Amino acid sequence: MKRRAFLQDGTIALAYALWSILLTAPLIFRMADALPQDLGDPLLNTWILAWETRALVERPGAFFDAPIFYPHRGTLAYSEPLLGILPFAFPFILGTGIPALGYNMAFLFSFWIAALGMARLVRAWGGSRRAAFVAGWLFAAAPYRFAHLMHLQLLYAGWIPIAMAALIRYLRRPTWRRVFDLLLSLLLMMLSSWHLAVFGGLALAFLGLWGLREQPLLPPALKKMALVILLGGLLIGSIAVPYFRVAPELARHRDLQLAQEFAAWPIDGLAAAPLLRILGPLTAPFRIPGHTTHEVQLYPGLAPLLMAAIALRASSRGWARALQRMAWVCLGLGAAMALGPRWTLGPIILPGLYTGMATLFPGVTLIRAIARWFLLALIGLHGLAGIGLAEAFRSLRRRAMPLALGILGLGILEAWAVPLPLAPLPRPSALPPVYRWLAQQPGTFAVVELPVLLPLDADETMRMYAALVHGKPLIIAYSGYIPPDIRELRERLRTFPSREAREALAALRAIGVRYVLVDESKPELHGFSTTGICEVSRDPHFMPVIRMEPYWVFELIEPSRKWGDPPELRSIRIPFGRVAVLRGYGVRWLSETEAEVWLEWEAGTQPAGSYSITVQAFDSEKEKIAQHDGPPLHGGYPFLCWEPGERIMDVRRLSAGGLRQARWLGIGIYEWPSLKHLPAPCEADRIGDLILLPLSGGP
Repeated sequence: MKRRAFLQDGTIALAYALWSILLTAPLIFRMADALPQDLGDPLLNTWILAWETRALVERPGAFFDAPIFYPHRGTLAYSEPLLGILPFAFPFILGTGIPALGYNMAFLFSFWIAALGMARLVRAWGGSRRAAFVAGWLFAAAPYRFAHLMHLQLLYAGWIPIAMAALIRYLRRPTWRRVFDLLLSLLLMMLSSWHLAVFGGLALAFLGLWGLREQPLLPPALKKMALVILLGGLLIGSIAVPYFRVAPELARHRDLQLAQEFAAWPIDGLAAAPLLRILGPLTAPFRIPGHTTHEVQLYPGLAPLLMAAIALRASSRGWARALQRMAWVCLGLGAAMALGPRWTLGPIILPGLYTGMATLFPGVTLIRAIARWFLLALIGLHGLAGIGLAEAFRSLRRRAMPLALGILGLGILEAWAVPLPLAPLPRPSALPPVYRWLAQQPGTFAVVELPVLLPLDADETMRMYAALVHGKPLIIAYSGYIPPDIRELRERLRTFPSREAREALAALRAIGVRYVLVDESKPELHGFSTTGICEVSRDPHFMPVIRMEPYWVFELIEPSRKWGDPPELRSIRIPFGRVAVLRGYGVRWLSETEAEVWLEWEAGTQPAGSYSITVQAFDSEKEKIAQHDGPPLHGGYPFLCWEPGERIMDVRRLSAGGLRQARWLGIGIYEWPSLKHLPAPCEADRIGDLILLPLSGGP
């Protein structure tokens, strides 16, 4: 008998897994290089899961000190914890180093957990296996879930029915094993997101209230329950400390006015996500322009509504009755809270339930988009649907199969969103090389990337994703909460490369910012190479470091270090056409294989143009050993910025295995892209188009 039940449960679990893959197709074929929906919140959650994986392995003591909004600490608490979701992503991120794979596995598992959770709840109160299977199928495919595909923390609502099932099973037979199951399910639910902690906590409280009336606990069982509450509270409380610190600031920013902006209207119950292939077009008339965002697309699904209607006629007893009462309360409370602080009835405006709850319990304002309270209503609705399914299958008996197939078919039609929209995401190894260059720079320092992206979009989360490669903390980032000083800084940096923005950046050096990355490919900085680069390069606080298209990299420095301390320079005067005059040169040996070549230039009468400087090292036989090409300062100060008579100190590094054999430097300036060299004095020593300069010995 047990073997048969095990096989049946295994078959159901496998069917749910296949259903999850089908619902999310074609994601299964793009697990490592795409994310469902977009690169906004999905990429943010990818970054959170990847950071948590790295922190647990490398620095568990600084787990909450995520490298964003530097120098703020505890910044992981600015978004959802996702710790109850991490087990599904952790092994894949750790084993492959591909964050997208970990996120997508967690995404697929969310549908599987939802189905298993609701099925387990139906079985826990005594429903048939057939009713449980259909109930789980419908909950995993709830149309509301597809309006929140970008919110992984909401997709894991399946933890709530799993915790409810564990509570029922414990109250029915309070064994130590069931104590452990209840504690584990509570931890997974509450540590996945604060949405689930609040909604699930309410659902469990209501269920326990009516459950104890149906089946009172004896003192030994009450002691075990107290132990669960104590241990769960200690574990969750210890992890929640960073969240408690930021909670008052969040509450100040999330007042009733903001809540009203995210409130639902009654008509939103008829609006479904546009990506649903059948429901999307059918419910389009109910999506109100300027109002109906994904937050308020609340259509619950016809199939669970029909089954919940059957539950109205069911003569429930025992745990089914306790679940039914809980479901009705959750349904009413969730729907009422989702409607916001004010209810408008024609000319009459009444204070909504949310207003009273926010007054009594200010913590409810932490849920920014209050239409998400509808998730609590959805839990209640599907709990009723499970009761209705059990009643229908019991009364129909042999005719139950057509009903099951009909409900399953309706659920498929309502949830059909294939092909799911996928946003391509490069693997970390395919990100721009400037991030690998940053990773190679020694020391501990922070980074600023420009331009500032307002309003925040996927590009900001992409920069956080890139930070997984270079490992340096970011000043500007994206999260559920952004500190006020970072908001102010963003506003000042919006005008970069203006003087005000440069002054704001220069001040960041005092708190540990070393490099500023400027992405010229963004529309906000269109034309930076022709105007802004000169303005920034002449600022004594900015040292052009490297050009790696489309990025310019500047180092924030003390003005006295603009050129640094050069080695002893040998004075010369060699003109290159009307573009430049070489006034001196010197070498600083760093090792037997590396050396800095310092060139002092004076801009000629006509310096502007598309030119590049080549510096080559030759041995005594005049065989080339090493070479470096580009405008001065590693490409950071192009000739178009030169002004007649301006002095420019050019520093570049040569590296080669036999560099210690170098005895000559070859210097030349050529036009790009023709590669035509500028004329130099005929009487100078030459090798081809290059001027040869004697080089003293090696290190």
